[in-house]
Amino acid sequence: MTAIIRIAALAALCALAPAGIVAPAGASAGCVAPANASTLRAELIAAVNVERQRHGLAPLRDDSALDRAAQNQACDNAALRSISHLAADGSPLQSRLRSVGYRYRLATENTGRGFATPQRAVEWWMNSPKHRANILMTRTRDIGVGIALSAPPDNRLHWIIVMAKSR
Repeated sequence: MTAIIRIAALAALCALAPAGIVAPAGASAGCVAPANASTLRAELIAAVNVERQRHGLAPLRDDSALDRAAQNQACDNAALRSISHLAADGSPLQSRLRSVGYRYRLATENTGRGFATPQRAVEWWMNSPKHRANILMTRTRDIGVGIALSAPPDNRLHWIIVMAKSR
């Protein structure tokens, strides 16, 4: 996608944002998130960690660099109404992690669209073999969460979790 089209999509998203929506800190211009995004993030991390603990794994720690990478991807996905693992500029997760200064040893990402609650997102991911494997990856230690809302009339939440281990 060209930069001009991306800017136009983000501008349209900003102009159409419903009341009660805020731009996430450090997010792309025009990105909107629900007013309760902080609560949703905390609930999502808690739900992921419940699943990990059920399987004898250590809980993941929130990481601010991973949060930025996840939020940027959530914003891109919301603007494009997609569930892509590639950013709007085509960059993969590894490039996005380098751009936020996270020196990773390993990293994985789950995306989702339309889940009304964090619990529903985690439930869906746990019922998908590849997403479940990402959540239950034994060597990951950190997590970042991104949540963004697509413009009306779509109005869907876009969820991203990035789980990784630093060097």
